Amino acid sequence: MDSNQSRDPSVQADIMHSALQDIRYAVRLLTGSPGFTLVAVLTLALGIGANTGIFSVVHGVLLKPLPYPEPDRLIRVFEESPPDVPEFPVSPAGFLEMRSQTRAFEALAAYQRSDLQLGGERPEQLRAMRVTAGFFKVLGFQPLFGRDITRDDETPGASRVAILSHPLWTRRFGSDPSVVGKTVTLSGERYEIIGVLPPGVQHVGGTYRSYPHGGSVDIWWPQTLPSSPGRRDRAQHYLSVVGRLRPAVTAAQAQDDVKRISARLATQYPETNERWSTHVRGLRADIIGTSDTTLLALLAAAGVLLFIACLNVAGLLLGRATGRAREIGVRSALGATRLRLVRQLVIESLLLALVGAVIGTALAYAAVHALLASAPSDTPRLQMIGVDRVVLGYTVIATALTALLFGLAPAIQLARADVAPALQGGRGAPGGAQHRLRRALVTAEVALAFVLVLTGGLLLRSFASLLRVDPGFRPDHVLTAVINLPVARYHETTAAMFFERLTARVRALPGVRSAGLASDLPWTGYDENTGFGIIGRQFPRHEEPEARYHFLTPGFIGALGLPLRAGRDIAPSDGHEAPPVVLINESTARRYWGDPQSAVGARLNLWSDQPTMVVGVIGDLKDVPWSDARPGGVYFPQAQMWHPQDMFITIRADGDARSLVAPLAGIVHELDPELPLATVRTLDDVAGAAVATRRFTLALVAAFGVSALFLAIVGVYGVMAQAVGQRVREFGVRQALGARPIDILRLVLRGGAVMGLAGLTAGIMLALPVTRLVRSLLFRTNPADPLTLAIVATLLLLATMIASYIPGRRATRMDPATALRQE
Repeated sequence: MDSNQSRDPSVQADIMHSALQDIRYAVRLLTGSPGFTLVAVLTLALGIGANTGIFSVVHGVLLKPLPYPEPDRLIRVFEESPPDVPEFPVSPAGFLEMRSQTRAFEALAAYQRSDLQLGGERPEQLRAMRVTAGFFKVLGFQPLFGRDITRDDETPGASRVAILSHPLWTRRFGSDPSVVGKTVTLSGERYEIIGVLPPGVQHVGGTYRSYPHGGSVDIWWPQTLPSSPGRRDRAQHYLSVVGRLRPAVTAAQAQDDVKRISARLATQYPETNERWSTHVRGLRADIIGTSDTTLLALLAAAGVLLFIACLNVAGLLLGRATGRAREIGVRSALGATRLRLVRQLVIESLLLALVGAVIGTALAYAAVHALLASAPSDTPRLQMIGVDRVVLGYTVIATALTALLFGLAPAIQLARADVAPALQGGRGAPGGAQHRLRRALVTAEVALAFVLVLTGGLLLRSFASLLRVDPGFRPDHVLTAVINLPVARYHETTAAMFFERLTARVRALPGVRSAGLASDLPWTGYDENTGFGIIGRQFPRHEEPEARYHFLTPGFIGALGLPLRAGRDIAPSDGHEAPPVVLINESTARRYWGDPQSAVGARLNLWSDQPTMVVGVIGDLKDVPWSDARPGGVYFPQAQMWHPQDMFITIRADGDARSLVAPLAGIVHELDPELPLATVRTLDDVAGAAVATRRFTLALVAAFGVSALFLAIVGVYGVMAQAVGQRVREFGVRQALGARPIDILRLVLRGGAVMGLAGLTAGIMLALPVTRLVRSLLFRTNPADPLTLAIVATLLLLATMIASYIPGRRATRMDPATALRQE
């Protein structure tokens, strides 16, 4: 047909009419075969739904731009002191130097988490962030009402001011614009409200004990910076830093800029800066972290599942061709062109895919809600995940490709078949080539299912290894909570008295075995280090001992279940007036003294003017569950140090730790009615949160693996059922000649075993390179683990044999006389 004909209205009308005819005919055929249609649609819905659900996560986390103007210009800045501290916050002095000397950044700002309490009849712990001037300018926001924080607000002794988030302004202040200029009591001190932020302002994430990106922050207040930085301001690193690049400046140029500044500081202040350097990273890369590896692996798994679904439906269509050969032959004899026949069959495939996509999209909506409910809380950009127009567009494209993938090859195969046998009255069974094609499709299904199930098996074995790790403490039956004391109402003495009274009251509760306080909890991201000297020993420069420092009270070691390796625990007598003492962990003891017992009695140069004596050695706490690193640790008696305003209370119960939540809240309220109890959770919850991402990944891959296994079983069953149906006469002849039913069953099972073994062989060859790609997700598990490989191979082979047994059993029950009468 030339172009003039194609533009002829009558020709176009004929095309539309014939297309509508094909659609109506396809609908009649599909509704007339409800069993086939239901299996095909649900198979496609499973594959499309899984892909849509996972893509919505990938799109929200990895592909959506950050919710800031020109987000590619946003950069995070870190300091590092390799090899001990590969990445750390910035010191106040370092930040001031960078802010004043930078050539690459249009603006730099620092921030630090520092929670506040809003008192009154409903005490509330506010998620608060201290920020320097220009923080919101860096992000590209300005207050909805009022003004921003300025450099005058950073100076020591400046008036206390605060900026409200839009949700807090709505929730606690009734959306009243006149709140700007008024004062509010926060943590016992008066703050002037100078501004309200617009809705949608998201936090940018940060380091230790900061909020994840996108986490809701209730209130911002100024970060105080030293007017004349001293040694302490250069030695302490606790500020997260974010900057906005100047137009046309690259991240590499920014790296050179901060490197120049840090090199000058190392020369000018060698005592504190010589070992430190600075590096930058794009904010988007910093927020996403290593999540891209996990999410892309999940998307690949979902893609494999969809491909298996396509192979399955293609096999179903080829099997259905047995009953349609005569129909196709008649239509061809009546003048239907091969193109028209292919179009008819492709339209049927498209209808199947469309219905599958509709159901799959509904499944995806439900799956996304389930994912959001079960995803780890530290998943970056969690609030950006959803089924939006882009995700639906992806679904449309995936549906079209799916229809072509599973429908085109069977359509061409059937349209090119020889119609003569069908027109002469035969059954039109598919030829050997068509049957071999279907067996090849099912073999590919088994191979791909093996890859998915093996990946799930490796992750399961890895997770089991993770759960067997000795964390160094006993997380069962332990309740924890954060007690944050307002600075204005609690100075060092009153804070000590409050914590003593709180601990005493808690220990008196029925069912409490032990209770204590500490500055941090295991597996919560704490990584503050301190150097120390060992009296009587010398170390080369830059090789002085270092360890992570912690503050605790008597009872904490027992509440956490830490073993005492040598010496004694901290005692109530280790007070402010007593000689300074410290506990160390076993790794520190073995590193510097050879064994725990030899370390007891050693004297250290730490933070006191007097030597600090090691009085005990406790067991190691693992840094994170999936790492074998056991960093050094020193544990100070809280009574001999300053009192931080926030402490973790840890309570070991005889029974269910959650039963102590209400009594603990009651005690805190009695001691201070305006003090909220924050972050109440069990230590099992803390430990669970540490492995939540790996558990989440395992659950999804396992779900894909089970789905793939099910589809492979359906595919094998379909092929074997068709093969048995085509060999009815043969089986009748065999039985008439003396074959026993078991011989017939063995013959059918042999065919299933051949398909299964072929699929497993291809699957093993495919799986070995693929599983190496998930090596970073495994813990103490070899990607080529022979035990997991053998178990999964046995499972797949057993599944194919079961799928073959059902039609084989049916073949043994045929009446030979009836079978011989069939064509």
